Amino acid sequence: MTSTEFLKRLCEGYVRSYRTFNIREIPYKMRDFRRNPIHPRWVDETHRELNFFAQLGEALGYVARFEMGTGRKRRRWDVSWVDPDPKVKEKQVVLCIERESDDHKADNAVGKLLGAEGSKACYLVGLLGWVTKDHFRRIKRRVEQMFVEHPKDRSILLLAWVGEDEFHAIVAADGKLSTREGKGYVDEDKYWYARFLGGWQ
Repeated sequence: MTSTEFLKRLCEGYVRSYRTFNIREIPYKMRDFRRNPIHPRWVDETHRELNFFAQLGEALGYVARFEMGTGRKRRRWDVSWVDPDPKVKEKQVVLCIERESDDHKADNAVGKLLGAEGSKACYLVGLLGWVTKDHFRRIKRRVEQMFVEHPKDRSILLLAWVGEDEFHAIVAADGKLSTREGKGYVDEDKYWYARFLGGWQ
């Protein structure tokens, strides 16, 4: 399995498992929804998404670490997968994930991914939500520019929730750039689930 195939499969698992995160719809029009304990906070989404990837890594035989520092600058990543029995010490950190739910801080998370030349991780994953459509277009251009300049430098998956209910995925690996789009929906019990709207481009 190539790095591109692995990251696409990671993305597909995230999307198809989204309903299992049990994230309830946030009633944006309700004035005092923050006072109602049944409604989620952004920290709930962050915790459940990161926990999904941590459990997935452990199911694959890795050790999942939270807030672990890697690379020369000791960047701290939200979740990392560590191989407990690496054949090569430099390949011990397999995957690093950075999650940001604030549109104003999304650039920092993207910069961390694109500037991670000192990271020892084989794969880098960015989860963003919720960014505006204009902001995402700028982020996509940054990723495309990095890809043009360093097409084989890193293996990156970027998943971004855009606007109210869209999501966009970008995979940059093996000298290839792939994208896929989808949408979030709310079921009759007011829980979010997600679906792809087409194949990889």
